[in-house]
Amino acid sequence: MSLRTTKFDVQEYLKTPDQQAAYLEAALESDDPSFIAAAIGDLAKARGVSNFSRETGLSREAIYKTFRVGGNPTLDTLSKATNVLGYKLALVPKDRIANSVVRRLSGQRVTTAKAKKRA
Repeated sequence: MSLRTTKFDVQEYLKTPDQQAAYLEAALESDDPSFIAAAIGDLAKARGVSNFSRETGLSREAIYKTFRVGGNPTLDTLSKATNVLGYKLALVPKDRIANSVVRRLSGQRVTTAKAKKRA
């Protein structure tokens, strides 16, 4: 008996905003620039490249060329894309990220006021 496989298409799993957010967050946590670029490209395709192009002000060609494995988006291009996806680029010390993940996994909620006191 031979093994039957089907082609995996990530677009099947990027239909809702929650699925898209989870995918982008996983890509960002990978710390792999090539995977992050490709993930943004996948999200552009899921939302419709023409629409994404209009919203970002980037050409369709630039989106296909830049947001793929091996793509190397400029900071400006990355900022435009993440803004449309509902994210803001920010530099955060690594220890804050680790503490935030631990609190989130442990179920602790930190209010903005508490977070500012800790900073």
